[in-house]
Amino acid sequence: MLAFVQNYADMGFFSIILFLFIGAILTMIVQASAATMAITLIMCANGWIDYQLGVALVLGENIGTTITANLAALTANTQARRAAMAHLMFNVFGVIWVLMLFEPFLSMVDWIISDFMKVSEADGVAVSFKLSAFHTCFNVCNVLILIWFVKLIEKTVCKLIPQKEQEEEQQLM
Repeated sequence: MLAFVQNYADMGFFSIILFLFIGAILTMIVQASAATMAITLIMCANGWIDYQLGVALVLGENIGTTITANLAALTANTQARRAAMAHLMFNVFGVIWVLMLFEPFLSMVDWIISDFMKVSEADGVAVSFKLSAFHTCFNVCNVLILIWFVKLIEKTVCKLIPQKEQEEEQQLM
């Protein structure tokens, strides 16, 4: 695994995209984003991958964690499937906008950790702090952006997953 990671770590932005997919797939397989986050923290803390690739894994983990809800919704009613789809859309949109602002977003997280929280690079836990802070900042910023688009997300999800006629009859009773 380590050899595979090291072979694909120096390919620029393609490495970031590749590690994003690896994070998503690994989280889908494990179905536990906390476990894959722990793996990511260990890999970065040991220097097996750099901070940017750790961030890419975290972004993928955010997408991969939606698989649990989507699997559960396969046999559920329309509302549950819509909720699972909205969760997926929420995280995919978040990953897209963070990838578009990748360097500035990482600079903001670096500033929060080094200047605001006063954690130095010489400290052994700095990369773990940065990854954890990135994960938190990603989710908080994503909520602050997407809170304004709830109606649009609702309309989109309702078009993608229409109400079944038999469920409409059950709701009327």
